[in-house]
Amino acid sequence: MAEPLNDAIVLFGDSLTSRQEVPWNLHHRLSQSYRGKLDVINRGYGGYNTVWLRELFDKIFTKKEKVEGTRPVVRLVTIWLGTNDAALPGHAQHVPLSTFKTNMNHFLHSLTSPSSPYAASHNPKAKNIILITPTIFNPLQWEADLPDKDKSRKLETTRKYKDAVLELGEEWRAKSEKEGWGLGVVDLWGAMAAANGGKEEGKELEKFFNDGLHLTTDGYDVLWQQASKIIKQDFAGRGLDWEDVKDLPFRAPTWEEINYDHPETIKDKLKLPACRQ
Repeated sequence: MAEPLNDAIVLFGDSLTSRQEVPWNLHHRLSQSYRGKLDVINRGYGGYNTVWLRELFDKIFTKKEKVEGTRPVVRLVTIWLGTNDAALPGHAQHVPLSTFKTNMNHFLHSLTSPSSPYAASHNPKAKNIILITPTIFNPLQWEADLPDKDKSRKLETTRKYKDAVLELGEEWRAKSEKEGWGLGVVDLWGAMAAANGGKEEGKELEKFFNDGLHLTTDGYDVLWQQASKIIKQDFAGRGLDWEDVKDLPFRAPTWEEINYDHPETIKDKLKLPACRQ
């Protein structure tokens, strides 16, 4: 194992998070933006719903007793779930809407509550979460080659899970403002419809999806426009602006900053943003 040096971003979700083969996916965008500043850790699991991810939560997020002093911490978490939970009843991935909400509340509580045993909840100044809703899917593509018995999704059912994430965002926003941590919500459903001329259906959606469900580069572009806006605007001054070295410095000194006669001083020049000091 490599010794952790940088603070981290954790991407928590399903295949929409985990997929790496599509150029400029979410992981790619964040890794490019935060190179040398924050490590991007992908914890997306293809096909998973919130029930199954809840079982892995302890393996993904570190408990407080394992974190010492100024060791690296999780600074940003993206939670992008609900797409698989919204599979129709009778399919293995289906999770009832009420259970989905319970699980999402569990994740948010675990990552933010002062009483939580998880280290990510410890420092509100350095704690930021982006919730991402399920997006529209395109039945014209998704169902094109499927027999009727395998049609596991409906647009109107997925909409309910999208609405649930938006409602959770509103409920938790007041807590975040009171406690001093950052919360942003990407309405990816609404953003995708807007990018499609306000339409939630139609052949024009095909440029955003490679199979009706999973995103193309164009689809990830829509997501990035929304996520980067949250980071730049809603989280301004919270040590996440990758273009502002005062807000988020490089962790290690650049080579120009090194004292070539005394390389042993490199460790003395390690930097942390204000929210971590």
